[in-house]
Amino acid sequence: MNIKYLIVLGLVLFLAGCGITDNDQPPEEVVDISVITKDNFPRVDGSTSTHPLMVLIACEILNVNYRWLPAFDGTMRVYPYDEDTTKQDIVQFIQGIRHYGTHESYVNLISDSADIIIAAREPSEDELNFADSMNVQLNITPVALDALVFILNKGNGVNNLTEDQIIKIYTGVIINWMEVGGNNAPINAYQREKNSGSQELIEKLVMRGLTMIEAPQMILYGMMGPINRLVDDQNGIGYTVYFFNTAMAPRDQIKMCAVNGIMPDQNSIRMRTYPYTAEVYAAIRSDLDQNSTAFLLWKWLQTIAGQNVIGESGYIPYTGN
Repeated sequence: MNIKYLIVLGLVLFLAGCGITDNDQPPEEVVDISVITKDNFPRVDGSTSTHPLMVLIACEILNVNYRWLPAFDGTMRVYPYDEDTTKQDIVQFIQGIRHYGTHESYVNLISDSADIIIAAREPSEDELNFADSMNVQLNITPVALDALVFILNKGNGVNNLTEDQIIKIYTGVIINWMEVGGNNAPINAYQREKNSGSQELIEKLVMRGLTMIEAPQMILYGMMGPINRLVDDQNGIGYTVYFFNTAMAPRDQIKMCAVNGIMPDQNSIRMRTYPYTAEVYAAIRSDLDQNSTAFLLWKWLQTIAGQNVIGESGYIPYTGN
């Protein structure tokens, strides 16, 4: 037997005996969230689409049952409930958790009105400028996967668009559905307001510096705006995030559009084969006390235990690049 082979084999066996191998990973940091109570629970905020996730996280941490129920605004939400009468004050506390939307949550975080937020996107240029003006830096980390999806009325005969076609629709080059295999009808290309989570995502993932059509009459406000409009408009197209469309606001009259032949679903987003896959972020201020429960929660969301809870919500746990 070759002497060099024996030397290498001996070294490998020695290292294995010492517990040192290429496959060894450092043990995951244990984050004890049992110290988080109703009384020291961090001030939380976030995107509209991440509200069910935050409520579910609070239920898990504070040991309260939860269920999905319709909300007053027509969306499905997570609600805490528990037959144990000793937990009613905790149930009421969790029911009081509010998310003020992506832009407002970043503003609240920067201005110290929130300790931690879960947002559907990274901060916008406006929000970063506001942080600079307040001399605030943010620590932002991805904790889940979502996607920007394009939605159509089910009466629309188009089921797939290419990335190039979407860009041409939203820059005004393509203006009739017949140009992309549909009926001879004008395209109503709906948009969202500036700094909304969906608007920032389309600017980042799709337009990439290109200027969208200037059409104030096509701007819809709030996440239910495109949903409500497309229920009745067979010639419209809009965009939202996958989790909101499938978990919070499913409508029988609306369908998601494939992009480049790939439908957005749990698998294509997890594998990042869907072109407009996006991260969901947990953000804190960089000067946050590392002994605070907010910092503890931020760290916990990055652990296996935290990722498991994120998966329970219907979000796709973050798997890295």
